[in-house]
Amino acid sequence: MGENCRMEILYMDSETYTAIATHEMRQRILAKLFKEAYNGRSMTKQELADSLDIKYQQLVYQLMNHLRDFWTVVGEEKVRGTRMEYIAPENPHGIYICLGKDRKIYVVDPIAELYGPLSEVGLRCDSCFTDEAEHCIKSLIDKGIIPSELSISERETLSLNKRSGLRPLDRGLIEALKGIAAGDKCTLTIPCERCSYMQRKNLIKIS
Repeated sequence: MGENCRMEILYMDSETYTAIATHEMRQRILAKLFKEAYNGRSMTKQELADSLDIKYQQLVYQLMNHLRDFWTVVGEEKVRGTRMEYIAPENPHGIYICLGKDRKIYVVDPIAELYGPLSEVGLRCDSCFTDEAEHCIKSLIDKGIIPSELSISERETLSLNKRSGLRPLDRGLIEALKGIAAGDKCTLTIPCERCSYMQRKNLIKIS
C-alpha cells in the first residue's frame, strides 16, 4: 500500500504571499520543487535551474530573496572541489494560507499550482467527485481531525470566500484558522486509496 495523502495547512505572511501570487517564475520554481519531492527526489540548485530553463543566478536570487520560507538544504556533495547543495521543500505536504481583510483567505498550493484568493483559484479538492470528497470528510471526522459540524461563524467565513464547506480542505482551512492564536497547523491525512486528486496527478500510486 502506498503512503497516505498528507496535507498540512501552514501560515504565511501577506508579504510572502504577494511576492508569489503574481510572479510566474516563483510559482514555477515552487511547483517543480514540490512535485519532485513527492517522487522522493531532491535536486541541486543547478538541476532545478536547468529543468526550468532559467539561469542559475536567477534561481538563486529567487530562492534566497523571495522563496526562503519554502525550501531547505537536505544534503551536499563535493564535486571537483565545489560543494553542491541538494534542496527540497521545507514541508513537501504544505498548503500555505494567509488571512486578509474581511476574512478573505489567500492560498499558495505548489503541488496543485494554485496561487491567489481562495474565492478565485479554489482548492485541489475541487477536481474530485462529490462522493470522493464525502468519503474523505467522513474519514477526517472519524479520526477526530475535524468536527462533524461547522459553526455559524465558520460557515460564514467559508461563504465569504465562496466556499460551501463540502470539500476536505474547506474544513481543514477552518481548523487551521482556529489554530492561528496558538501557532498550530492543521494536518489532514487522507487514506491514499481514496485520494483521487493525487492519483490523477500521478503523485502517489497504489502498490
